[in-house]
Amino acid sequence: MSSFVRLLDSTARCLGRYEHSVAERTVLAAVSGGLDSTVLLLALVRLRDEERLPGPLHVCHVDHGVHAGSREAAQRVVDLCDRLDVPVTVRRLVQDRARPGEQALRDARYEALAEVAAATNAGLLVTAHHADDNLETVLFRMLRGTGPRGLAGIPEARWAGRGNHRLLLVRPFLRTRRSTLEHILHELGETEVAIDPTNLDLGYARNRLRHETIPALRTHLGVGLDVALMTVSSTARAATDILEAQGRRILAQRARNRTAWRLELDLRAMDEDSRPFVTEALRQAHLTLHPRGEAPLRDWLDRATALLDMADGKRVSGRGGLLLERTREGVLLVDPARAGNPPNTEGGGQLFSIDTGRHRFGATEWSLAAYEHPLPPLAPSPAAAGRFRALLDPRLAPGPWRLRTRRAGDVFQPLGGEHDQDLRRFLQSRHLPRFDRDRLPLLVDANDQILWIPGIEISERVRLLLNTRRCIEVVATCG
Repeated sequence: MSSFVRLLDSTARCLGRYEHSVAERTVLAAVSGGLDSTVLLLALVRLRDEERLPGPLHVCHVDHGVHAGSREAAQRVVDLCDRLDVPVTVRRLVQDRARPGEQALRDARYEALAEVAAATNAGLLVTAHHADDNLETVLFRMLRGTGPRGLAGIPEARWAGRGNHRLLLVRPFLRTRRSTLEHILHELGETEVAIDPTNLDLGYARNRLRHETIPALRTHLGVGLDVALMTVSSTARAATDILEAQGRRILAQRARNRTAWRLELDLRAMDEDSRPFVTEALRQAHLTLHPRGEAPLRDWLDRATALLDMADGKRVSGRGGLLLERTREGVLLVDPARAGNPPNTEGGGQLFSIDTGRHRFGATEWSLAAYEHPLPPLAPSPAAAGRFRALLDPRLAPGPWRLRTRRAGDVFQPLGGEHDQDLRRFLQSRHLPRFDRDRLPLLVDANDQILWIPGIEISERVRLLLNTRRCIEVVATCG
């Protein structure tokens, strides 16, 4: 069996593992025109012709425009795609600096690829990163200082993009050495490939590592260097997989009131030994809620973990405006910029009628519905129904009822209380997160008396009595 056939089979198996996630959407290949991406294109074209691709193939070439031959390289990719009958999109970038940094080039490249992916309805973005790239990455991160996730190297797949333009970035060549790709290209008779001079520029740290440090280490260590780095990477990857699985478990079991821009984590009964898994859950939550799907910085994770030892109400800000607040039961992570605003309730509030369906409280995550019963319903019990359902006796609560936010000077008589309490102090005593206090819907009657604080407490004024013959059931949802 030829090397190319083995590569085709391994690539098909790799892409097949993620076929269910992309639903026959376009497969977008990132092709620079160099040796690695040329082999990738040839492999994907062969799989397309054999009907082994999960979707139609499209190529994107990103021309950074940082060297004189970039247009020639772009034209070479276009010519190759024309010969192979593959649609291609070329994006030429305009750089603000004559010599942009490595990270700036990488960010610009992936931003351009994401734009083309959205335009072509791509579900998979395939790149030609190979085993040598992975070893370089592990050594580079090791020298700079990193944790298990960094030592795990380049992941085979990860999600990129947001919302409807979310796509899966897949690297099917991560177990293939560059020397094998060179052999395959020679085997296929393809000799015309682009050479990016920026890859030879020793002003970039990654190039110095590739062309100076690694060759010097291999001179002294031989293949032992590669074996050692692969061992470190595989061990770190196994540890990272366990950590990520536990983080997902915490999110699945302990997240509540979850929306696209907020989630609460109930961390009660989590012991000190679970702290690394909680930190991982916070990292995954940050990735999910960040407006651009970015991972948090290590400093943010350190401060977020330290927050768990502080009193409720303490906060930590993050990238993209995310806000993490310590609550009595755990933490609340929100993106305030995407949080919907409550209605303007200065004129008395939002009218709340009974038996007319669900009422959305402005543009917030809250919605409420009310139903009238001739007698208090026996099921579910208050304990089973939870804090987001209330049974009220309306005899002392004249209509119309309304929903509004809190105001200065508000008072509330909690269930079982003999006197009104200052609402601000009452909410503090119930440890309601600071972020929620000014957007919480309050159910009030025609006299502006607070009847129910969803998720917190009903008023003593409307509690059920033995002679209650008319009951209003109010159900709230958050999320």
